[in-house]
Amino acid sequence: MSPEREAAPPSDAPIRILLVDDHAVVRQGLRLLLESVPGFTISGEAPDGAGALEAARRDPPDVVLLDLDLGAESGLDLIGDLRAAAPSARILVLTGLRDAQVHRQAVRLGALGLVEKEVAPEVLLKAVRKVHAGEAWLDHATTAAVLLEVAKGAAGEAGGEEAKIASLS
Repeated sequence: MSPEREAAPPSDAPIRILLVDDHAVVRQGLRLLLESVPGFTISGEAPDGAGALEAARRDPPDVVLLDLDLGAESGLDLIGDLRAAAPSARILVLTGLRDAQVHRQAVRLGALGLVEKEVAPEVLLKAVRKVHAGEAWLDHATTAAVLLEVAKGAAGEAGGEEAKIASLS
C-alpha cells in the first residue's frame, strides 16, 4: 500500500465522496443522506465508468462509493482504474449483489470495504468514516473468506517452495 493511501486527511476536513451508481434515484438519495451529515460532502457523481473516472480525475475524492452493478458495466472492472485515477481515494462498495465470490473479488481488486444496500443508513455512514480512516469494512463472512484465501495462498506458496527444494538434487 502506498504511503498516500495510508495517511488519512485531517479529521476536520470534510470527507469528499464520489457516488457511482447507474440509478439516478439512488445517487440522489445517497446525496441527500450524506450531505445531511456534518463532515460529509459530495465531490461528484456518475452513472457509469467513464463518468466516474472523469469525476475522480477532475476533483479527487477521499472515498468512492461504488455500486458493482452499473447496468451494462461491472464496477469490478472499474476498481483498478479508479485507484489509478485517484490514488489517495479509498473505495467502498455499496451493492445489492449478494454474491460472496463477487464481494471477495472486489476486495482483491482493491476495495477497502463493502456494504450491502439493505443496511441501515447509520451503518453506511459508519462504513464511510471507517474506510476514510483507512480501516476495512467487511461483514464477518467476507472477512473470513478473504482471510482463508490469504492463508491458503500462503500455505500453497510455502508448499511450492518445499516441493521446489525437494526436487533439487
